[in-house]
Amino acid sequence: MTNSTPIENDSIDNHIDDHVDQEIQECFSVEDPKCFFVFAGAGSGKTRSLINILTFLDEDRGESLSKSGKQIAVITYTNAACDEISRRLQYKPIFSISTIHSFLWELIKSYQTDIKEWVKQSVEAEISELEKKQLSGRGGKAGEKRIEDIRRKKERLEKIKTVKKFSYNPNGDNVGYDSLSHSEVVKMSTEFIMREPTMQDILVTKYPILLIDESQDTKKELVDALLKVCERYEGEFTVGMFGDTMQRIYNDGKENLANCIPDKWAKPKKIMNHRSATRIVDLANAIRSTIDEQQQKARSDANTGTVRLFIAQSSAGKDSVEEKVAQMMATDTGDDGWRDKAAYKSLILEHHMAASRFDFSGLYTPLNDSGKFDTALRDGSITELSILAKMVLPLVKAYQEKNDFEVAKIVRKNSPLLDKKTLAATMESQAEMLQKAEDAVESLMGLWADGKIPSCLEVLRSIRDTGLFEVGSRVDDLLTEDYEGEDQKVIALRTALSAPFSELERYSLYVTDNTRFATHQGVKGLEFLRVMVIMDDAQARGFLFSYEKLFGAKAKTDTDLRNEREGKDTGITRTARLFYVACTRAQNSLAVVAYTKDVDSVKNTALSNNWFSENEIVIL
Repeated sequence: MTNSTPIENDSIDNHIDDHVDQEIQECFSVEDPKCFFVFAGAGSGKTRSLINILTFLDEDRGESLSKSGKQIAVITYTNAACDEISRRLQYKPIFSISTIHSFLWELIKSYQTDIKEWVKQSVEAEISELEKKQLSGRGGKAGEKRIEDIRRKKERLEKIKTVKKFSYNPNGDNVGYDSLSHSEVVKMSTEFIMREPTMQDILVTKYPILLIDESQDTKKELVDALLKVCERYEGEFTVGMFGDTMQRIYNDGKENLANCIPDKWAKPKKIMNHRSATRIVDLANAIRSTIDEQQQKARSDANTGTVRLFIAQSSAGKDSVEEKVAQMMATDTGDDGWRDKAAYKSLILEHHMAASRFDFSGLYTPLNDSGKFDTALRDGSITELSILAKMVLPLVKAYQEKNDFEVAKIVRKNSPLLDKKTLAATMESQAEMLQKAEDAVESLMGLWADGKIPSCLEVLRSIRDTGLFEVGSRVDDLLTEDYEGEDQKVIALRTALSAPFSELERYSLYVTDNTRFATHQGVKGLEFLRVMVIMDDAQARGFLFSYEKLFGAKAKTDTDLRNEREGKDTGITRTARLFYVACTRAQNSLAVVAYTKDVDSVKNTALSNNWFSENEIVIL
């Protein structure tokens, strides 16, 4: 394949960044310890450097830290990243590797009295703010919603008084009045760190070394708090941040992070991109030049690579366009991997666009539109969906494949009917309980008789009625014929779970990354041989990103112009960063598909910005 032929460039030193790891090590010298910020662009080997410094620290001072009950903390952005880093470090107990929510909860969870007082004051402040708005605001639906919000918050305020211990699940759905939300944990804990010297002492004593991966997207409140602690505990507390400001794609990250790093910090910089072909690195540099002056170099032995921009009308049929693009990429690159839908990654802007393309909108849309399940919906941890995906779905597949051993294994592992405590406490014999479990399975599988596909609610009703699996306290409300409550989560779930169980299966494949679809945001840190970046503002619902504005097909708003004048972030700069992240996932070949109402503007912008050449642009 001509585009994949490595062209040796002897002027590029592939080891030009090797000094960075040494510079990081020097930040931990006993004589002159320093905090540091490592600039590490796409494909630069950031994770490798993180692992290298952690391995060095384990060898250099792991034993002494362990003896004094201290740990080295690492904050990463996703659970998948936690698992990968833990695996590469062989799960050594000297390291505490967690997401920001888990890290902060672990730090504060023992201080229940302080938590209770903070929650009480926070809810009181929210009620006061709502009451002010109710006095001065409009009536109608907005007023009715405020009244309902005030009622619910006052109800929670009363219940808080009886709470002995607050709970929090960093990875799931927090539903009880004694549960804390993700935002509450972040806000509370960072306030504690910022204002309470005792909490700062606890942090520094427990974790004298704290390394942060993807620091550009770390909550701005935590970054501010850590900068303050570093100043107070200079020489005792070492913070190391790894990141790339061009890859900041979430609003809760610290804006202009690089400019906030103190001059006394070390600032080593990586300039290589070891991931992508030369043409893809050139495109990334061109996109980046509209934001800052950082540039990368491709490896001397990198393939030439292929990039293409395909422009289609917004009204065009998405499936047929994207199939045609894949076939054209196969022809242009000589790579038949583009003819296999499982062999390339399609990056869409929002999850609901994947739901539409992969046919699980009936399940996804009501939950997404409710705004009540953000993180849990994205990672599949909503209680009822998790039960269906992790217990029922494997059971159904095993039964349909006539795998009796696997059916028995799943039931024994998960069913309360066969729980040891249940068997010990019941008056029924073990044989009778086994028969109950078998009958429950048969009752469940009867829902699929004669080729039928049951709804998710029908499946939940079956396993609740037979007791096959624990279903949680909320299911009774979900299954009530005439629900008259006002719990917005229950209302959204009742609608969503009316969808066929087949949608649950497709949703499960999507959230476990077993489809060709992913979001532009969700693939940060990942890489794929072949990438199709889909830009489709018309199908997107959000307002934070606009590819039409980025490519000149839509005019800037007054807000955009004002933010530009004031040096603030705009929808265009946010979208440019997202575009950069999406394009730099590609290793060998990249297809960018732009759906637009103004084909000429998109083409002209792509050419004038030197993102694509004339022979790389295809009008469909």
